[in-house]
Amino acid sequence: MHRLYKKAITYLLSKDFLVTLLVLSIMLSIFWYMLWASQLSRRTVLIETFPELTIYLTFGIVLGLIFAGRAIYSRSVKKKIKHMLEMFFGGFVLGFLSIVNIFDVYVYLFPDEVISYTSDYKIVFPGPSTGKSSHCEAGIWVKDVHTGQFKQLCTNREMLFKKRMQGMDELWITARVNELGTYIVDYRFTYK
Repeated sequence: MHRLYKKAITYLLSKDFLVTLLVLSIMLSIFWYMLWASQLSRRTVLIETFPELTIYLTFGIVLGLIFAGRAIYSRSVKKKIKHMLEMFFGGFVLGFLSIVNIFDVYVYLFPDEVISYTSDYKIVFPGPSTGKSSHCEAGIWVKDVHTGQFKQLCTNREMLFKKRMQGMDELWITARVNELGTYIVDYRFTYK
């Protein structure tokens, strides 16, 4: 039994285990960040002129080209093209996914000021998409005064019945704003 413990401790202190632990920690951190950032994006409105998708695609293509360029020096001539395309695609996906929603995170973390304003709203059923095949039960369309754009917020019937009384025809919105957009912190139904 003592030899088994000694073997287990030796493995836990080995270089392979520590590298595996480091890689898993990095992957879990990236996964957590992506979930957190996608939640922030549900309440973030970027300015209309900001080329968000173009920046994401450009970063993905540049990283894909770097990976493909590195692959040129690593394989034989027969497998070079296939390996280069695989490396380009892997680099593109890594680059694209690593910065997607980064501007929403920037708006959330670095606000220039916090503002409050009122907005008309419209309730729709079903609400915005929350995934590949699911939707919020209800959605509230609001107009952000900072960006001038409309945003659909996720809600449900229960919240609407609890917080919205008859005659409440405006929303009081609190938001963090900076030069890139708005993050809607909170909203409450109110009377005009």
